[in-house]
Amino acid sequence: MSEHHSDRRAAVNPQTFGQRLRQERDRLGLSQADFAERGGVRRTTQHIYESDTRVPDLNYLERVQEAGADLAYLVLGERLQVGRRDTLTLSYTALSNIYRVVDEFCRDDDGDPLPLDSRLRFFQLLCASVKDRGSSDAELDSLRSELARFTGT
Repeated sequence: MSEHHSDRRAAVNPQTFGQRLRQERDRLGLSQADFAERGGVRRTTQHIYESDTRVPDLNYLERVQEAGADLAYLVLGERLQVGRRDTLTLSYTALSNIYRVVDEFCRDDDGDPLPLDSRLRFFQLLCASVKDRGSSDAELDSLRSELARFTGT
């Protein structure tokens, strides 16, 4: 199979979000308590995130990114490498906005978040869409409107 027709999902790290979060914490040389503090949560909440019992909100992700965590690795399961042809370069603001759209639209009928793998696939779809459209606020608002019409919300 040529590289142009490869299954993109095969490149995504099969580890869970919690496992990747712990790897990032270990890579940064921080204890659970130290990493939790940088993320603005308690150590027990950090443990809950690392055990995949709950997923963090955007504020936590923004804070751990500021502490040096690789947000692309945490969310997408792969580290973005400089120079790769399939690398997607988006601004921090665009990634934050995409995450907000995922958080808004990836909910079940009771308002609970969908499983992580579903949110991840939606995140990847939105990233690809933003790459094709551009990542301005107007383009993201347009995308949000299209999604709302599509989902009937």
